Amino acid sequence: MKIGFIGCGNMGEAILGAVHRKHVCLACEPRAERQKALRKRYKVVFGMLSDVVRASDLVILAVKPQDLPDVLAEMRTLPLKGKIIVSIAAGITTKAIDRALRGAKIVRVMPNLPALIGEGVSGLCAGGRATSKDLAVARRIFDAVGSTVVVKEKMLDAVTAVSGSGPAYVFLFAEAMMKAARRLGFSEAEAKALVYGTLLGSTHMLAKSPDSAEDLRLKVTSKGGTTQAATDVFLRKDILGMFEQALAAACHRARELSK
Repeated sequence: MKIGFIGCGNMGEAILGAVHRKHVCLACEPRAERQKALRKRYKVVFGMLSDVVRASDLVILAVKPQDLPDVLAEMRTLPLKGKIIVSIAAGITTKAIDRALRGAKIVRVMPNLPALIGEGVSGLCAGGRATSKDLAVARRIFDAVGSTVVVKEKMLDAVTAVSGSGPAYVFLFAEAMMKAARRLGFSEAEAKALVYGTLLGSTHMLAKSPDSAEDLRLKVTSKGGTTQAATDVFLRKDILGMFEQALAAACHRARELSK
């Protein structure tokens, strides 16, 4: 399959790096220095947007949301019937893209930052013309940079709130633990080893265990012990309610941006 990339920023490069050995990859990237860097790392042919789109079976729109309207305007007159167009631009619906690109089969994807290291999770939904087969083709591409979940498009804003923005919540938690560890007297290096190691081991355990997150938390929480002393503080401050409010705010903002 020939895969075209319109834009090759960090996310575009992550996908390119995962698929370039199995597929013919073409790209439209206006920055000469960026082209030079990507040529050194991957098997990729650069060209004008129109040439890349014409030559590709599947086109990934890996540009910023504010740049997408100009890209769609340039693609509007190109022969698109039968092509799969995958957009990773946040907040731009499949209907909006379909109005600009009549005849194309649209798939919308919300990846997240860990895709840059091959451990992302992406939510996918199909537009009106895209078939289950088209969705499966797109899904295989994003499975190469992590895992995937297929949802209805009405849920994609919630995907943005949970997994799209989710890495920032984890980083914020790590930031808070680091600061607290430093206040207890640890050096930066010691705090990093303890906090990062704890987060890494705990998330691996969560992924591999048949137990829920709540069950694992209770297993490590002895009554009257040190862990309960800490978790009681979190629960008194309503950390569960904070997360509900935070994700609801992120979802609401995603819906505002989609209008």
